[in-house]
Amino acid sequence: MHHHRPLIALALVSCMLLSGCMSEPSDETPADVLGCIDESASNYDITATADDSSCEYPDSDGDGVFDKDEIVGCMSAEATNYDPVATDEAPCVFPPWESSYGVNWIRHNPGGDCECSDGSNYSFWTRDADPSRVVLYFQGGGACWNDYSCQFEGGTYKTTVGDWDNPSTASSVYSNNGGIFNFNNEDNPFADWSFVFVPYCTGDLHLGETVTEYEGGPVSHNGHVNSQTAYTHMLETYPLATQIFVTGSSAGSPPSPFYGALASDDYPEASITVFNDGSGGLFSNNTYDFYDIWGLDTSLADFPMDGLAFNQMTGGDLILRAWAHDNDIRFARFDDSYDNTMRYFNALLEHDVSVDYKSLIITADNQIEEAGIPYSGYLAPGQAHTILTSERFYTLEVEGVPFLEWFTSFVEGGQPESVYCTQCG
Repeated sequence: MHHHRPLIALALVSCMLLSGCMSEPSDETPADVLGCIDESASNYDITATADDSSCEYPDSDGDGVFDKDEIVGCMSAEATNYDPVATDEAPCVFPPWESSYGVNWIRHNPGGDCECSDGSNYSFWTRDADPSRVVLYFQGGGACWNDYSCQFEGGTYKTTVGDWDNPSTASSVYSNNGGIFNFNNEDNPFADWSFVFVPYCTGDLHLGETVTEYEGGPVSHNGHVNSQTAYTHMLETYPLATQIFVTGSSAGSPPSPFYGALASDDYPEASITVFNDGSGGLFSNNTYDFYDIWGLDTSLADFPMDGLAFNQMTGGDLILRAWAHDNDIRFARFDDSYDNTMRYFNALLEHDVSVDYKSLIITADNQIEEAGIPYSGYLAPGQAHTILTSERFYTLEVEGVPFLEWFTSFVEGGQPESVYCTQCG
């Protein structure tokens, strides 16, 4: 009987296949799992298979733009990297501030009797801005009066004028576009003033008017002719100026009181201000005859500085004589307590170098104040030299008083209290 079992099983299978005994697959698809399917959403559902518009997005800064849609960029239209589609602020790059008058230095080549110490051509520069306010600035650059100091190579003075003197590009050795020449700094009190910039190349403090023979050859001490030419240009170009600020640095500082006194005659209705930068401890003591060496007998006759003895004077004497001519001139000065440059030139003048340089400045200040002259001094510590063309013009602070604040007060008509360092070494 058992040999029939395989046949029976086969028959049963065939019956199931033929009769549809096996179940058919379903035509229905699985139901979607609804939820937020955007991975950038805060409520993203990893199990969801279909979006149900329930996604929520963060807006961290509350500006109405979802974080995912933020475009980072500079949003200030005044910036050079402005992005008009930006929605989230990024650092902006702004063009440097500039006076509305621009920089616009103009070089003048007067020719004629103007020349430098070696007979080369002389130039000066001007900057046209507000015609009612004018800075007359005398450049520094050493001095000479004997065979050693008056060498053309290796001497102690600037011998020529060139492109390097352009106030917009020149090096900080002589003048530069720092300090009062930085018209890209809105804190510059002279940003909108007109300028007459008087370069220096004659070794005579801008005052000489002769040719002197030295071992190295003749030197044209022609500073007076050059400076008078630039000064005359100021008179002709700005005849209606109401404020004249006369200043200079180093060797350009001593002539400032001379031209302040002269300007008080030529601009009788104007406010005249004189500022000395870096010459407070300079003095003469009859060691040299500058009337002979520089021809001062001729040149000083053009200035109303009666009673001045140039061969024996202090920095205070220059202010005394200018103020005696016109009591309305205002004066101030800046010095470094142990100015190495001025100490060097005092030594060249064969003065007693053991005398404390700071004491020379204080003595001159006392001389001015005892004469009853309204006066402001600013004495900084250290051995540096001058400030008007330096970036420390904007950063220096002595005894809690920022120089810029003090100087700006003076420029604007004030007579600020003098500032003296207490730790001056």
